[in-house]
Order: sequence, then structure tokens, then C-alpha cells
Amino acid sequence: MQCIARRYLNFVPSYLEKSINHQAILKFVKKICIVLLLLMCAGVAKGEVVVSVSADYTFISPELVRDTFTLTFKNMDENTTFLSLELPMQLIVENFSVKDIPAGHLSYDVKTLNGGKILLLRISKPLSPFEEYKVVLEGNVRGLTDTLGNGMYRFTAVEYPEYFNSIGIPVDSIHISVVFPQKFLYTYRVTSVSSNSQIFYSPYNSVQKVEWDFVNPKSQVVAFIQFEEILNFMTLNILGASMVFGAFLILLYMSYRSEKKYKQMKVLVGTPWGGDIVSKLREMLGKAKEEILITSPHIYYTDWLTAELKPAIDRGVRVRIITWPSYDRKPFRSVEEVYEDKKQYFTLKRFLEMFPQGTVRLNDNIHAKMAVVDGKEVLITTANLTQTGLWENYEIGFWADNEELAKQAKSFFETVWNSEDTIELDEDTLEPKIAWAEIMDRKRKREVKE
Repeated sequence: MQCIARRYLNFVPSYLEKSINHQAILKFVKKICIVLLLLMCAGVAKGEVVVSVSADYTFISPELVRDTFTLTFKNMDENTTFLSLELPMQLIVENFSVKDIPAGHLSYDVKTLNGGKILLLRISKPLSPFEEYKVVLEGNVRGLTDTLGNGMYRFTAVEYPEYFNSIGIPVDSIHISVVFPQKFLYTYRVTSVSSNSQIFYSPYNSVQKVEWDFVNPKSQVVAFIQFEEILNFMTLNILGASMVFGAFLILLYMSYRSEKKYKQMKVLVGTPWGGDIVSKLREMLGKAKEEILITSPHIYYTDWLTAELKPAIDRGVRVRIITWPSYDRKPFRSVEEVYEDKKQYFTLKRFLEMFPQGTVRLNDNIHAKMAVVDGKEVLITTANLTQTGLWENYEIGFWADNEELAKQAKSFFETVWNSEDTIELDEDTLEPKIAWAEIMDRKRKREVKE
């Protein structure tokens, strides 16, 4: 006749340690359990069967533990042995489950004894030579950990091989393990632990697991551990290093952006017959998709300009130009002055014929030479859009592919475009006398208001 018993968990509270001899109580309880087992065991197991005990505790939190208790029976005989027994176990787990491997040889009942619950397992299994058979009980347990204060905890587990040895089933080994939860900012540090233990650490220097192994134990075994929850300084160091590295990457990226931004800016030089400024302007106009804004006091000899702007308008680009009205100087002008006046007039007339109404406005105070394309590229130069300015003089310009600079330049353009002193080019204002009269009239009215 063979049988097995386990006092499911022996946890000794601190108040018992101080006030009573708990070892005497444990011995008394052990004797009662042995008597109970001898009365309940009714099975026969021919041959030699040994048992290995495994108690694995996984901390969900310091107050809640997941308990996995495994009994492994092994037939050490060369003959088939029939294992038949009833196994009473103190039931202290919540939401428990019981299974056997291989399945189909186990049944159980829950009974009440002296106000406590007893789990009565019934096993009936033929064991072939050297076959192993497992019974696994799992459940959550509360109240197994003493809270000592200041983040300190104590956990104690006790197993009793005497139960098995006294009824003729040798205990081959007892394995106890405690698994700690892994947290990002907190770690567990062992301050005290019983002998026969192995401590395993996670890569972040946190206690991951503690194990105890006892081979052929003849008397009770105790697994004791005292630990504390502290900040994981290694994780904090790694986090700090990561933040420093991240800041370095951000600075590197900003440096790259800054370098890229300055690479997208260029000073353009116009020398006699050099044409750097006009080359960049033609490039900008040729790839415009949405909007072209141009300001220049003088615009003439512009076949190249109309050749760039007309296709842009045809493909849906909105073009707006601010320039001076044509001139009407006083009598006794020189031939050169008459010729100069006519050049601006014929340019405006050409614009009026080729471009939609509202494309060009006139302002006699405009002096900026500027082009803004698609709100991204901006060109500011000293050169008028004339033969002299673009191909004969020494001029300089600044170009940038920069949305912020283009936004500021466009804001300036809109200010002039919407000024009270700015008039729209049409058939009437094409004539210099009419244009200048309207501009002067607007200025007088504005001065009166002020």
C-alpha cells in the first residue's frame, strides 16, 4: 500500500515566531496528517514508485502569488505497477485547476474539515516500467508574503518529505522556485536567502528567479527569501544613456537640416554678360506649379520673360507682377529719355495683350527686385528685369529654397499689391498721364485722411 500527502504550504507569520513554538505545532500537525493518510490510503502499488515534488511560485504582485504544484510519480521497476491512492491536500488557492499527465486517471472532491477546505485527489493509474505520471495543481494564493515595511518583504515555503517517506514512497527530490515580476523602473534585490539556493538575474540586473533543489530529503525543507523593491538604477542609466543618444541624434539631424538648408541658399553674381541671376530666375519660372510673384521697377526687353510666363499661365500658374507705370516726362526731353520711356510702355502693353486681366499692378514706389515661386523659392536681387540690369551691370542676388523666407517675401509682396497707392494695369492706366494722375490722386486722399 502506497500513498502521498502534502501540507500544501507552510507559511509562518511573524507573530507566531515571536509568541509560540511553531515547530511543536508543525510536528503535531504532521503526526495528525500521517495518521489521516494511513487511514485513507487504500491503494496498492506493486514495485517501487518514487515521487518528485515541484512547487513554483510566481509573483503577480508582492501580495498575490501564482502557485503551480507538481507531483511526478515514476515507476522504477521493470514491471508494471498499479498506483491507486487517495491524496488529501490543504486547499488554500483561489480559482484552482487540477490536471494529470497523461490525463484520465484522476478525480477529486473538495471537502470541509475543521473549518478549512481539503482537496481529496483520487488516483488510479497503471504505471508501465519507468513511466512518469504527473499531477498538477494551479491557483492564486494571497497572504503568503510578510510585508516588513519600506519596500521589504519576506516569503517562506516549507515542504515535508516525511509524509511520503513514512508510507514507503521515497522522495527523489524537492524543487522550489520563486519567480519575480519584471518591471521597467523597479527591481527586486535579495537581502537574505536560505541555503541551497540559486539566484538568476535578468539582463537589467533585476532578480528574475530564485531556485532551491533538495535531493533525497529526509526531513522538512525550507525555502526562505527576504527581498526589497527598489528603483532599477541600471534601467535608469540605460534610459538616461538612451535619452543622451536620442538628443545626439536630434542634434545631428538638426545639423543636417541646417547644413541642407544652407546648401539650398546661394548668392548669385551678375557680371556683364554673365547671366547667373537670369539663369536662376528662368529655372524658377520654368518649374513653377502654383504661383509666381514678381516685383521690379523697370521691366523691358522681356521677350525671354514673356516666353517663360505665358506657358506657366497656360498650365494654370497664377502670375502677379508689380512694376512702375510708364513715364511721361516734361518737354525738352533728350532722345535717350524718350526711348527709355517708350520701353516701359511697350512692355506693359505687351503684358496687357498676353496676360489675363489683373496680372499686373502699378506702384511708383516699388524699388524691390524680387521673385517668389510656389511659396518655396525666393530670389532677391539688385538687378532690374532689363537688358542693362541682367546682362550689362555688375549685380548681386540672393536665392533660397526656403519656405519661411519665401513666406516673408510673399507677405511683403501682398502688402504692396494691396496698398492704396497701387493701381491695376488696364487700357486706361497703360497711358502714363492717366496712371500717374490716379496714383497722385490716391496719395493726396491718403494724406488728407492722415
